[in-house]
Amino acid sequence: MKYEAIALSDQFPKGRKSGLLEIINQTACFIDDDGQVIGFPLQGVKITKGGAAGRYIYFNHEKFVGITLYTDDKTILEIDEIRLNPILNAQTKGMRHTNKIVWMVLISLFSLIATGIIALFVFRGSIVEHIAQLVPPKTEQEIADKMKESALVGKTIIRDSTIEAELQLITNPLIQSVNDTSFKFNFTIIKDDAINAFALPGGSVIIHSGLIEKAHSPEEIAGVLAHEISHVTRRHHVRGIIGNLGIWLVLRGLIGDISGISADVINAGATLGTLKYSRDFEHEADQSGFDLLNQAKINPKGMIDFFGTLQKENKDLGMADFLSTHPATQDRIDKLKSMKVTNTEFRSFGLDFKQFQEHITIYLKNK
Repeated sequence: MKYEAIALSDQFPKGRKSGLLEIINQTACFIDDDGQVIGFPLQGVKITKGGAAGRYIYFNHEKFVGITLYTDDKTILEIDEIRLNPILNAQTKGMRHTNKIVWMVLISLFSLIATGIIALFVFRGSIVEHIAQLVPPKTEQEIADKMKESALVGKTIIRDSTIEAELQLITNPLIQSVNDTSFKFNFTIIKDDAINAFALPGGSVIIHSGLIEKAHSPEEIAGVLAHEISHVTRRHHVRGIIGNLGIWLVLRGLIGDISGISADVINAGATLGTLKYSRDFEHEADQSGFDLLNQAKINPKGMIDFFGTLQKENKDLGMADFLSTHPATQDRIDKLKSMKVTNTEFRSFGLDFKQFQEHITIYLKNK
């Protein structure tokens, strides 16, 4: 077998020649690029390792002073002429052992990297959620201000102290039951017949008038709003952006570049289109919203009932979130019905719901 090699000697014009090294009949033969041969017998050869990180294998002979042959192909140490020669085997045994250690280290390192990559994909959702929780809520607020401005362009905003006070009878128990106080929740009703509501990152919630007009109880409204609040507290907007921007952003989060990630989130997330959530996020918001209703002692059945209202209406569900087509309504109803209600007594809102709806209808007729 031939190995790419270099011959060093002062007798060469540039002190070195490149060529091939081959062991033939117990002789180390070096054939240069011009076909000239330099050779010396293996008996009397001294084999050493050198160069950066022991990269090269050197061949010197006690009777051929001034000539050195070397190669970086360490497989030459495994040929029978060297391995079965007691003297040469003793010289090279440590080199082969070192090579095995190097390969074991490389294989272990590769396995570790491969395991890390696999784990990164398997647990990506949990990792992204952890990173999102490190992004300051004020980052989302910067996004939300622009998004809210866009969402309200051309919309009629209901500004009425009586209606706002009635809405607060529903929203206050929910806000008071949110464990994280870093979010500043506020609620805005706009004129829109679509049965919908959507939350902006940071805590602003936009409620369509059609949602209130078609609901049958304050518990139904509370169920929708609990879902929307959960999108905010579970950081779905930021998590979606981090996940969509790719694996490198996730890796940056793992090394602690939160300020850089915050800047990327702001640049990528200030459009209403980024409010489209995955099936998993919708189910997660249902679960967290259901839990929030339990904590607020609001009957979670209202959330389930509202899906029934949706199915009866069977209309265009609008542009955003709670009423999005993923996951399917019946699928969400079935999952909600399987969740545990922790209370036996529920709060009364102290709200005349029909009057609340009439106030909105009258307000909009006068606009």
